[in-house]
Amino acid sequence: MSYTSKLDANVDGNSSLSTGSLATHDDEQLPSLANLPTDILLHIFAMCGQRCWPSIAQVCHRFYTILGTDSFLWEQVTRQLLLVNQSSSIFRSKNHSSLSAQMRFRIYNHWQTGVCLVKPVASIREKHVLPWLVLKSDVLWVGTGSHIKAYPRIQPCAFLRSKPLQGRMRPTLNLSSSRGDLGRFAVKSGDEDVVVAGDTNGSIFVWRASTGRLQLKKTNCHSSDVASVNIFKNVIVSGGRDKFVKVLRFDNSISHHSWKSIYTAEEIYLDDRILSLDIDPSGTLLCTGTAGHGGVPPSHLFDLTTGALICPLRRHFRVGEGVYDVHFESPNEVLTGDFNSALRLWDLRTQSNVSVWEDPHDSAINCIATDNNMTILTGTATHGGIRIWDKRQTRCVQLYYVKPELRSPVYSLDFDSSELYTALDTSVLSFDFSGGNRKPTKDLVAYPCN
Repeated sequence: MSYTSKLDANVDGNSSLSTGSLATHDDEQLPSLANLPTDILLHIFAMCGQRCWPSIAQVCHRFYTILGTDSFLWEQVTRQLLLVNQSSSIFRSKNHSSLSAQMRFRIYNHWQTGVCLVKPVASIREKHVLPWLVLKSDVLWVGTGSHIKAYPRIQPCAFLRSKPLQGRMRPTLNLSSSRGDLGRFAVKSGDEDVVVAGDTNGSIFVWRASTGRLQLKKTNCHSSDVASVNIFKNVIVSGGRDKFVKVLRFDNSISHHSWKSIYTAEEIYLDDRILSLDIDPSGTLLCTGTAGHGGVPPSHLFDLTTGALICPLRRHFRVGEGVYDVHFESPNEVLTGDFNSALRLWDLRTQSNVSVWEDPHDSAINCIATDNNMTILTGTATHGGIRIWDKRQTRCVQLYYVKPELRSPVYSLDFDSSELYTALDTSVLSFDFSGGNRKPTKDLVAYPCN
């Protein structure tokens, strides 16, 4: 049964309520808008525009059935929008609260105009550190210096009955290395329940994400800084400035929650310092980003199960065109952010570059965050710049500047449908677009590109 047939059947069972209780015997035979077939009403309401739908939904029960908060029309509209479509299950798992389709449309308008509530998360007192963020549905993990802290997420302002909390949040966990600063880290929740990081002394750390208890400290894993790590089940991959990628395979068959069991270590030498890496969702592919020196291609694709090189993703490049961030969209697609301000989408089935987006101000791309569907956010190296990209278009669709007076790079960012988190030189900020503020804020300046 189609959507319109279900609605018509529901209306026939309660016709007196759907056509209104004010009808009299004299005008029973007169044509009424509420008596029209559902497919015709859908066309009429679609031409009225989304801003009229909440008012139309209050006319009668039938109109509310067609234009309710999670109705077919609202879902059709939000499915095509950036930032709030929630088509990916991976992206939905990061959202703190369940949002109706009508609420998502309202939040999307706030994203466009920059209407948000700024909430400070943490201050960064260390100098010359590269902060990193990992967003989960209930926790925001922030890494600065030698510490990784877990900050509990609160509901967006639109769902709070009282005023939002003032001041910075307090962390529930504080993970620390011995001395060195921690690099980019990875967090796996659920059954894996681990936090993995590497520091500037070449050590690898594994903590229990739920308790913060240290599970493993592997010293001298690298001879220099560990720039990036990732994990898939019982496999930990790390890349360092010593030009090595280390693959540690643990035997968790004896105890699923033990990381001190016997493991095998494999090395991959790239002859260039590793800046970033990522593992695909299936755990079979590894993509690395390097500095682009010494004639070494800035990105490589490896078979993680064997460690064999599949292919370099770029063969023609200029010296210094390093890849600062790598992000797998799916087992067949990977995104790379270049120092030369280019965001590239690679199709691994054909091993080709299918899309290239150039930053409008020629800014280097430090980090990438996506909704695993159509939306891509990039953090740039100048003036707190954030770009929003649509895979269906060739140009940037929105520009943001976070605290432009600071002129800080955006070292890391992540987002869900209602909130954006950014890491700058001196602070980590949250921007709530759910409706806690009705005016744009000076801390986030928005410019449409179209």
